[in-house]
Amino acid sequence: MSMKLRLVAGLGMVLLVGACGSGGPVSNGPPPGIAPGEPDPRGVRYRMAGDLPEGPGKGGVYGVDGAVSRGEAERLARALGMAGGVRAVGGEWRGQGLVVARQAPGAWSYTAKGDKCARGCSAPTEAEAREGARPVFAALGLADAEVRAGEVQGTSRVVAADPVVDGLPTDGWSTRLRLAAGGEVAGGTGRLDVPRTAGRDRYPVRSAAEALAALNEGAGDGSSVVRVTRARFGLAARTREGRPVLVPAWLFSVPPPRTTLAQTAIEERYLAPGGPRHPGGASSVGPGAEIRSVPPVSYAAAGRELSLRFTGGVCARYRAHAEEKDGQVRVRLTEEKEPGKICVMIAKDLTRSVTLDRPLGDRSVVTTEGEPIPAA
Repeated sequence: MSMKLRLVAGLGMVLLVGACGSGGPVSNGPPPGIAPGEPDPRGVRYRMAGDLPEGPGKGGVYGVDGAVSRGEAERLARALGMAGGVRAVGGEWRGQGLVVARQAPGAWSYTAKGDKCARGCSAPTEAEAREGARPVFAALGLADAEVRAGEVQGTSRVVAADPVVDGLPTDGWSTRLRLAAGGEVAGGTGRLDVPRTAGRDRYPVRSAAEALAALNEGAGDGSSVVRVTRARFGLAARTREGRPVLVPAWLFSVPPPRTTLAQTAIEERYLAPGGPRHPGGASSVGPGAEIRSVPPVSYAAAGRELSLRFTGGVCARYRAHAEEKDGQVRVRLTEEKEPGKICVMIAKDLTRSVTLDRPLGDRSVVTTEGEPIPAA
């Protein structure tokens, strides 16, 4: 089965790549004339430098349900150094520069008020940034996370933490903090909850060799060869029935700089058979359902999670859908009602989330008709 490849920041796009084997020049980076992160039109073939590790025969899917409490949101607010608590606004907890989705896993974003380093500041050292990020990571239960602090953005340094779940490394569930001069937290994104327990079902897991072969589907004879420096069995963020989950995956490392290629290690049919590419919210109410579109009021982005706020009823089920194309994210909200069902007419502020292929960044969020949607 052909499988889509998710890349962390640094490549930031999907590559379709070809079958395993030798041939083509060996490269530790993009081929000559190809910009970093851009696909080689001839295709790319990834080859492991050394033996591939063994993995388990079966693996489970890790998810988190429920709601984020006020106490959880305020614990994060205190760790960020915010004065005052948070208040409920629709489907979110909000404080001074902090927005937290009340639906688990609690996608959040934070921007500190004011810019003390508009001029004359330099980015903190790695040691300063790590120390400034430590209280926030501790409050989020990320003391055992894998931490990176090599990325510099202007006068800030980004410190990212990838949680370790059941002893396995993860990809796509990062908490990213932006530290200004002196190690002060200037902003960040992430999810409050990390799934720690897998569901009861266990699914057959592809071997590393099978995952690498799937990674290499489609390249031609003239494909350039990129060395894989490390292969680890772990978990990668995906979507299942509209909810973000961590699924078994092989994590392949390639240079430069350090980039992770996450290849899902279980069949796609175990995740969202027949569903839209980026579904969000509850599943269909069943055959004969009345379906209509609902206009989004605003959006909030945290990492790869995009939360859409809207007004809806208490008896319907809602799903969010997203299509990423041409520097935009086109979103659609659908309402599903059982025909003939009697329901009290009460309108509520609601939020549904959808997981993107990569963080929103500077892309615009628009409706399917191209109308811009304001940020929350």
